[in-house]
Amino acid sequence: MLTGSFTFVAMTYNLWGDWHLEQREPAIRDLFTTRPPDLLATQELRPRSRAVVDEAMPGHARVHDDFPGWGTQSNLWWRRELFDLVEHGTRDVGILDAGARLFWVRLRPRAGGARTLVFSTAHLTWPGHAREREDGRNLRTGQARQVAAALDEISGDEACLFTVDINDIGQPLWELGNSGFLDSFTALGRTSPVTHPVSPLPFATGRGTRLSPLGSPSKAIDWIFSRGPIATRASEVVDFFSSGNAPSDHHPVAATFTLPSKQGERP
Repeated sequence: MLTGSFTFVAMTYNLWGDWHLEQREPAIRDLFTTRPPDLLATQELRPRSRAVVDEAMPGHARVHDDFPGWGTQSNLWWRRELFDLVEHGTRDVGILDAGARLFWVRLRPRAGGARTLVFSTAHLTWPGHAREREDGRNLRTGQARQVAAALDEISGDEACLFTVDINDIGQPLWELGNSGFLDSFTALGRTSPVTHPVSPLPFATGRGTRLSPLGSPSKAIDWIFSRGPIATRASEVVDFFSSGNAPSDHHPVAATFTLPSKQGERP
């Protein structure tokens, strides 16, 4: 580690809403008790799953805000002994779900003289949304473009992490890449393992999806992107089960990053 630099672990996780949540609660609790990240971003959050995460990570803080989406869509956690909250907010980036936004925090590391960091998350619209089925137009491409523009305004030249369930494998990823974001696997010369669906999934009932008899193909749709003065050190799709149960139908993605010091060292 460079003198004055600061290294930490970030994780992104789609918590699968209320689906089978009662059965999954022990596995969610075990995951975050066993390997709590320094920064956590969630999608498909619900008040009950948020309470489980709070219980499992008592050394972490999160955003408390009256906007409903912080309890029904996403929230962001940070380890108190490592980070202080500077500010937080949301941006409407065209995601078609109640309370869905780009959620972000600006954090200041408490040690090492490192620069501030913008940490953010979003859950782009599901391809099965009625509007997309009606006209066949990919909604996520425009949403990714709006995310990149919003983060341009919020973070500028600051270090920025954007975590996402992107619900796609093509154009929205290209939009982010062409906006200067690099995912945590490409940064290391790798390709991402599958993040969805988790297999075996003990809560699966039948095969196919709500809209088709075809099963969901294995794919990487959960990502941690970085931009600005920050370096990727390691990246992993986490394979975790507790007593045979999966915490979600998605795998979490965890990555290790280093922020440079304020003195201008390269990460």
